[in-house]
Amino acid sequence: MRIWIGLGLACLAWGQLPRPIEGTVVNALTGEPLRRVSLQVLSVARPTEPIVTDSLGRFRLPEMPPGRLMIRAARPGFFTEGNADVSIDLKPGEQPAVIQIKLYPGGSISGTVTDEAGDPIVAGQITLLRRAYVGGRKQLVLVSTGTTDDRGQYRLYGLQPQAYLIRAAAQRVPGDPQLYPPTFFPAATEPGKATLLTLAAGQEQRGINISLRPSPGYRMTGRLMNGVTNTPLTNTSLTLTTRGVGATVFESGAQVQIRDPGGRFTINGLVPGQYDITGSYNNNGQPLQARMLVDVSRDIDDVVVTMQPGVTVRGRLRVEGEGAVDMTTLGIAIESAEDMVGGGGSSRTGTDGAFSIGPLTPGRYSPNVYRLPPGAFLKSVLLGEREGTLDLSGAAGQTVETTWVVSLQGAKVEGRTAPGAVVALVPAVDAANRRSRYRAAEADADGRFVLPGVAPGSYSLYALTKVEAGAWMDDEYLGSLPDRGVSVKVEERETKTVDVKAQ
Repeated sequence: MRIWIGLGLACLAWGQLPRPIEGTVVNALTGEPLRRVSLQVLSVARPTEPIVTDSLGRFRLPEMPPGRLMIRAARPGFFTEGNADVSIDLKPGEQPAVIQIKLYPGGSISGTVTDEAGDPIVAGQITLLRRAYVGGRKQLVLVSTGTTDDRGQYRLYGLQPQAYLIRAAAQRVPGDPQLYPPTFFPAATEPGKATLLTLAAGQEQRGINISLRPSPGYRMTGRLMNGVTNTPLTNTSLTLTTRGVGATVFESGAQVQIRDPGGRFTINGLVPGQYDITGSYNNNGQPLQARMLVDVSRDIDDVVVTMQPGVTVRGRLRVEGEGAVDMTTLGIAIESAEDMVGGGGSSRTGTDGAFSIGPLTPGRYSPNVYRLPPGAFLKSVLLGEREGTLDLSGAAGQTVETTWVVSLQGAKVEGRTAPGAVVALVPAVDAANRRSRYRAAEADADGRFVLPGVAPGSYSLYALTKVEAGAWMDDEYLGSLPDRGVSVKVEERETKTVDVKAQ
């Protein structure tokens, strides 16, 4: 009996022995081996040192323990499918595990930018953008930029397979009254009217030409006021930033210097569109700030921009339920509930759970807590002894005292769906602290999923096979799906098993 037990333990130990991994990296389109590809194993206690493939695309990784491993493969101009790390399930064994990693070559977009006379736009700015979800909102985010040469030509390369928008802009010529509005391919000044360029792996899209047309632009006049003294402000500046490119502001906005004693200003040559007007001012040691949205579709007169004190939110986390939370690992966020540039703020908590964020521009905000332990959720935000919202619209110059209650008694939703599907738990539209209550996870190879830390309430459960990150926070996107999800209602500390069909 002892002999058999000893043999069993020996076999168990052998089954857990590290196993080497070797293989090749190839061009997914041509099958040709790729040299000088950097490879690194990430999903171990300590990531391995990077290695590179040889002239035949071969590699041999260090011995790894059995289990799921994530391998990062990188070479400039090449991408893995979905630009994701390579996942392998390493089985126990004595011989090296042999794998093949496929990398897709990047594509390119090229063309010429000219003016109304057909002359090249020299040193023009080329901006490549894509639509993506940022905080649950579909926005345009920057991918790449370039510059036209002396022939007005440009080329952007090493691009992932995606759908893109491309935009050209000309430098302003001092003294020239003509204005060339930034223009999307083929001839649109608004992104909603632009043509999407869908790029496949390794594809070259040539002849993406853009012709800029002059415009006199619009005029805006206004006044800058001190919201504390209700008097005009001078000897300061405002910044205009074009709206419509998402939260990533990649262009420096136009600076407007205000010298007039009455705080008056005039801005000429504005192209149609929405602008965020922002500014700050030191009022005898008291910081003032302004932020407002202006829609320019004609000449606008007497815009009043008011500088006012910001709002400071001070708070402390309070934990309910059994268990401990390392306060120093948490991230506190006050996120803009409106689509405004630079809105919100964040902070780390001290050992006692205390934090302070601000000054914030008066407005509406949503609370969130990041890096909570499994099973925890943000239960409520208290203003004094009552539960409230972070509507700071009328709190200019104030310090708002809050208590953020974190509960360790979250529910858990688990079940099965299609392997690899993204499972998203979407809170009801009227849920308190809604932004903090979304949950999402990827189903494993067997289709199992677990969503911990669910706040009590009503939800819709979706399983999505092809979805952009964050799309499940967009109610418009969810409304376009053929299946409206599975209704789920949970209580504190409840475990609910729900199977959901992927779509």
